[in-house]
Amino acid sequence: MTRREYLQRVIMRGIAQQNKKKAEQTATPSLYPQGFFHVKKCRHCGDLFEPKAPSELYCSDECKDYHIVDHYLRRNYHIDLDDYLDIAEQQGFVCAICHKDNFQMSTNHSGALVVDHDHETGEVRGLLCHNCNRALGLFQESVENLESAKAYLERVTTIPEGSTRKCVEAEGMCSCT
Repeated sequence: MTRREYLQRVIMRGIAQQNKKKAEQTATPSLYPQGFFHVKKCRHCGDLFEPKAPSELYCSDECKDYHIVDHYLRRNYHIDLDDYLDIAEQQGFVCAICHKDNFQMSTNHSGALVVDHDHETGEVRGLLCHNCNRALGLFQESVENLESAKAYLERVTTIPEGSTRKCVEAEGMCSCT
């Protein structure tokens, strides 16, 4: 996957899509005192465009969606969309823990990786799939809890060769023949 393809995944679905498409934005210029809308400079790319409404700030859906995602990342994680894409690219566009691609949970979800951050300092640690991010939260972001879970899994799933789980539970690590 390329950076450009991943950017499309991030901005074309998800939080950016909660707003109307430019084609759906309509206003009747004759209802305004000047009778038309002045040409504006796009807040994202700087191109001049003729708005369909006085409040329109972007020349295209892509510029609008880019700004919405960028603003969300800046507000919540103090990184911009370029920082997010840099991290995604460094991780090969996969989860930093399970090394798998994220999945689309619903039609209004992009399937892009989510930002993992320290809830005390706010520092961004990396990008994770939804499941790994949720797992860290459920383990209360505690290394001790994660190590305890790892030890538990190793303890309960390690059965001596030739034994059955029933034999191990009944006789405490017996050697069944």
